[in-house]
Amino acid sequence: MIKIKAYLKVSVLFFTSYYAQAQCEVFKSEITDVQHYMLQVSQLTDSLRTSAETASYDAKLSTARTNTKTVMLLMGQAVTAAEEAVVLASEAQYDSESCGLEEAISYTIDAERNAIDARDFASEAFENVKSASKSKNLGNLQFHMRKAQRVLREVRNSADASAYAAEIAHYSCSHDMDHTMGDK
Repeated sequence: MIKIKAYLKVSVLFFTSYYAQAQCEVFKSEITDVQHYMLQVSQLTDSLRTSAETASYDAKLSTARTNTKTVMLLMGQAVTAAEEAVVLASEAQYDSESCGLEEAISYTIDAERNAIDARDFASEAFENVKSASKSKNLGNLQFHMRKAQRVLREVRNSADASAYAAEIAHYSCSHDMDHTMGDK
């Protein structure tokens, strides 16, 4: 009878540790995707910077409109990537709690918060770019593009902060015995 109890305890410990490791692998996958999307947002906002600047300060309406359309295309992609990152960050935040490491949980919360900020700023910038593209005159177009440029700095800063927090969260999730025993 004692041997059976010992085998049961070992089996429960084995399955518990296997489940914790599996949850951590799911978490790592999700948080890596968050990092990927946030880096994509940062790269897109960096790529559109030249076109946004040209549209904001060019003396010709036709050139400004062409650059505004380029910015709108890239900004739309950035908003989509940021929205995807927010969804994944929320899922990763839930899974980080199952993983059980305080540092991973903390950095995942930071990654989610910054991803939400990046998404919100990206949406605001996109709205300004859409307003610029609908403008009938150069002055209004430039006004909206300059507003978008100011917000784009915040998008990039939030996306970079989220990517950094996601990277730290990923590397703070380990699979040693202390972790699988639930050392909260």
